[in-house]
Formats: sequence, structure tokens, C-alpha cells
Amino acid sequence: MLSKARIFACRFIGRYRFLSSSIVILFCVTSGALAERLVIEFSTFIQQMQQRYGATRVTVARQWQGMLQHAQNLPEQQQILVVNDFFARSLRYQTDIQLWKQNDYWATPLETMGTGLGDCEDYAIAKYVSLRALGISDTKLRLIYVKAQLPGTSKTQAHMVLGYYSQPNAQPLILDSLIVKVLPAAKRTDLSPVFSFNSKGLWANNSAQSVADPTARLSRWRHILEQTRKEGVKW
Repeated sequence: MLSKARIFACRFIGRYRFLSSSIVILFCVTSGALAERLVIEFSTFIQQMQQRYGATRVTVARQWQGMLQHAQNLPEQQQILVVNDFFARSLRYQTDIQLWKQNDYWATPLETMGTGLGDCEDYAIAKYVSLRALGISDTKLRLIYVKAQLPGTSKTQAHMVLGYYSQPNAQPLILDSLIVKVLPAAKRTDLSPVFSFNSKGLWANNSAQSVADPTARLSRWRHILEQTRKEGVKW
């Protein structure tokens, strides 16, 4: 499921043990908070949704827009729950082989909501974009590669979740496609972190500083950032 990225992850495992026509989402915030907020041009997003996936999926795009508007003034941890619940209700899990006929494909939020389907990366990316659009700082969000233990076995598989860190050294809350409930990392003993990244950096799980440029190391992440810009997401 995570072919090339899995090869990159293995390097870390060996070195670290644990690792409405033109609506823009802009809210009443201070200039400092505004700098942290990712902007979504919904006129562009909805137009492309209409062209590629039709009117039914435009409804989902507008529901996403409405959810973000509703959640804009909530405390961050409430925002996390609202976003997590939205995608749990709006998407159905499907593997990349089934959906894209590829072993490993990272979909943009437009593609994910357009099909209504996605795997672990797609859920995590859509939640990450949503929380950034609500103004949660990149310093508090990381997409995390983990090894997930398969239920009832000792086997693991590569998996991705989204982590929210209330403080730099805080235990993250985990937003996952495997379960609906948002839990602290300590309660997710089935997950073993490998490395994490966001739009600013890439970390081994126990490293304090970014060890690489994520767009240089992760070509699929670079593609996501490039493609979402074309779909109305302004990084």
C-alpha cells in the first residue's frame, strides 16, 4: 500500500526504535492566526467537482464547506472531533488497487470527496487540509506513518494516521481511518510510529528537528501539494 514510502520508512526503523461564487475560507482572525490558515477557494473547488464528478458530489463539497464554516469558532479539540466525524460519515474505505488500479496512490481531498472513497492516506490528507483551513497551525499537525498491528495476529501493515499535538512535546491525539474514536497515542498500542511529516518538515518519531524536506523525499506528498493548488487549496 505504501511502496516507495515504505522503503524510506525502513531506513528510519533501523536508526530509531520508536519513533457563494467565489467564497474563500477567510474568517475574523488576527493577522498572526491568518498566516497559519490554509485558504480554500471554494469557487474553484466546487467548479472542478462539478466538472469531474457531477452534481451529487458537489453536494458533498458544499457540506464540507458548511462544516468548516460551522467549526471555525470552536476550540481546536472540538474542531478535530467535528472534522474526524465528517469524514467518517462521508467516506467509505477502499484500497488503492480497487479504486485507482495502483499499489499506492495518494488522492487529493477533491478526488477523495469526489469518489466518496479512500484509503488511510486519503482520510489523513483530507483531515489535515480541513484542520489547516480551520487555522490549526502546521506545528500541531503531522501525518504519521505507522506499522499497524492486524487484529488477532502479530503481523503488521504500513498505515497512515493524522496526529494533533496541542503542545510541541505533547502526546498526540490520533485521527484514524481504522476507528472512529479519536484517542491519545498511548491508547493506540496497535500502532508503532515510524516517521511523520507535514508541509514544513519530516521527522523521525523521536527527533526534535526536521531531518529532511518532505517534498524532496516524498514524491507523492509533493504531488498532493502541487495538485491541490490547482484545485483551489492555497498553501
